[in-house]
Amino acid sequence: MKRFAMLGLLILSGAAWAATPLTADQIKTLIGGNSASGFAEALGKNYTAYYTPDGKLIQLLEGKPKRVGTWKVTDKNEFCTKFPSEPERCTKVVAGENGEYQRVKDDGMVTNTWKKFTKGNTYKY
Repeated sequence: MKRFAMLGLLILSGAAWAATPLTADQIKTLIGGNSASGFAEALGKNYTAYYTPDGKLIQLLEGKPKRVGTWKVTDKNEFCTKFPSEPERCTKVVAGENGEYQRVKDDGMVTNTWKKFTKGNTYKY
């Protein structure tokens, strides 16, 4: 029984270590001036996006018209996006597997998974 309890603790501590949120500087380096393709778990749709260095966000969500919003990183190490007629959404960013990154709410819910990042405005938005 002790073995199973110890194994459970090791698994939990490994999961917590793997889910350490990125710092504000790490997020800015990852996002600013780069394009991303990903999956919005909250909406069940694929998307592509370009994050300008000055905080503009241009996104094309599967089956929807292109939309423009803003992005920022807070001093609480949160990545926030805002689109017109929607509330601002702020999440932590954690590194996942295979070079992927996830946006994670405080309750642990994953809202988005960035599958791939490329330098510059890859999608010519």
